[in-house]
Amino acid sequence: MSKPGARKEAIKIYQDFAQEVENAAKAVMNDIHTALPGKIVSFDPAKGVASVQPKGRYITVDGASLEYPVISDVPVVFPYCQYFNMGMAFPVRPNDNCLIIISEVELDEWRSGAKSEAPLRYDLTSAIAIPGIVLGGASAVQEAVEKEAVIIISGKSKIVVANGKIDITGEINFHGDIFIDGMLNIGGINLNHHKHTSALPGQKTGGPENG
Repeated sequence: MSKPGARKEAIKIYQDFAQEVENAAKAVMNDIHTALPGKIVSFDPAKGVASVQPKGRYITVDGASLEYPVISDVPVVFPYCQYFNMGMAFPVRPNDNCLIIISEVELDEWRSGAKSEAPLRYDLTSAIAIPGIVLGGASAVQEAVEKEAVIIISGKSKIVVANGKIDITGEINFHGDIFIDGMLNIGGINLNHHKHTSALPGQKTGGPENG
């Protein structure tokens, strides 16, 4: 029959072991980064990479709170197809919000084809940034929801696509051919059926009007 003191000692050893396992697991989990919000520090459009500052605090095993370091050479995501050279691009400026995704594998092989000698998993150095997180709401987003529309906005220029119609605010400069299958109204004038007033020889015709 075991003594009460020996039993207590065995329980304490088990509890200490369980605590060490838990501490080790927390240490491993703290070194696995998946995704976190951040801000753009700088952006190089020629290379398509940015320096980003993750927001939030890193908590060590012993409870210390540390600020995340700035991550450099971070690829920035745009809806773009390099094969056809087509897509969408917009300015990226310092202090823009972004979502920082941490790759499961290092980016060396993807960047240059060079295999890493010491591969790291979920490391901050393998970050990818997605710009465009809306913090505090945006008028264009609210309008898109209200009108069930797709909205492209830049300063005072705006394109609204909703219910089969396209509304454009601002100047339009066309370079190339344009084919329109449907009605075209500009300034209240239907250009499919507009008319001009007659003029004497050598004089200009009147302005277009609906017919």
